Amino acid sequence: MAEGAAIYCIDSSSLIHASKRAYPPRRFPRLWSEIDELIASERLIVSIEVYNEIKKKDDEMYAWIKERKEAMCRDIDDAVQAQVIRLMRTYPRLVDTKKGKSGGDPFVIGHALASNPYFVVVSEEKGGSENSPKIPFVCEQEGLRCINILTLIEEEDWSF
Repeated sequence: MAEGAAIYCIDSSSLIHASKRAYPPRRFPRLWSEIDELIASERLIVSIEVYNEIKKKDDEMYAWIKERKEAMCRDIDDAVQAQVIRLMRTYPRLVDTKKGKSGGDPFVIGHALASNPYFVVVSEEKGGSENSPKIPFVCEQEGLRCINILTLIEEEDWSF
């Protein structure tokens, strides 16, 4: 891995958006090959919590991520857990406990915060506020870069 190269911690929203809406693998196989290269070079990771969110759907994205679980999924260590606890104290509405949604969000951010300074969060979520925090809002408050999948493609200088 090149010194200073971004490492991406990706949210389920970006994986699902890319595979189902914007860049289906059967139409964009080269994109998915590039994503596999990022995974192989340990530059694209997911929290095990994101894996578990996708697993609940048990569809094509789950089959795809299951094949790559060993290479891309990261367990929750003490440093990540400490960040998640702090995030949930600071942004208690980050997870919608009533609807059971966004359970992986604090772990996506927590992994990025607990890791090295080159981590970038990838999410298709937009906006957010103190009363309705979403990944981009929390990342901005925490000093993390947050981009979407198209920006990742641009930053990696991929063209198809």
